Amino acid sequence: MKHLIATILLVAGTSVSLFSQCNPFYVIKENGEWHAETYNGKGKLTGKIKQKVTDFSVNGAGFDARINALIEDEKGKEVHQGEYVYHCKDGIVYVDMRNYIPQESLKAFGDAKLVVEGEDLEIPSSLSPGQQLKDGSISVTTEGAPIPFSLTCTVTDRKVVGKETVNTPMGNIECFKVTSVNTIKSKMGVGVTVTMNVVEWIAPQYGVVKSETYNKNDKLVGYTLLAYKN
Repeated sequence: MKHLIATILLVAGTSVSLFSQCNPFYVIKENGEWHAETYNGKGKLTGKIKQKVTDFSVNGAGFDARINALIEDEKGKEVHQGEYVYHCKDGIVYVDMRNYIPQESLKAFGDAKLVVEGEDLEIPSSLSPGQQLKDGSISVTTEGAPIPFSLTCTVTDRKVVGKETVNTPMGNIECFKVTSVNTIKSKMGVGVTVTMNVVEWIAPQYGVVKSETYNKNDKLVGYTLLAYKN
């Protein structure tokens, strides 16, 4: 749960003219960096996510970017560090769904050979209230392990439900409000399913400005807020 909240994708940039023809919501530049603050359901600061572009290339239809994500607790101590990938082609940004798998769950695989399948999450170049967005999914299973293990993550029922202004440390930002259902299923003998409702506020040039995560009882369990971009 904590990992999923902490790794909600927050993308920002400053070079608008360079990539506005690909996707205006995810403007990424070489060595770009942005930070987000994470809070629990009661509004207490629980840490920060510091993200930086470590590899970047432009192609005729868009770009490819590799992002390093450093997650810190409220005292600035490193909790987790990982990488994920963005691709942009013909106006659509593709988000690597591997980012949605809790890293603590992957430890259960040990040294077993993994088979990974799925569909990247897509963000189109234009959003409007009432718009339905494509689902994303990923599944990881063991191959030849003594005890079969599987893990599946899905992001479904993605809808643009309106427009709202979000107050951030950088000022007020007008955003599109997007809701979705995130489901994680793991199975090693007995299956376990965790379902969360997610609300994201997405803005041109900033990507995800704010994200809230709710449990199955619709109780807020945490949120992230974009705090810095260069």
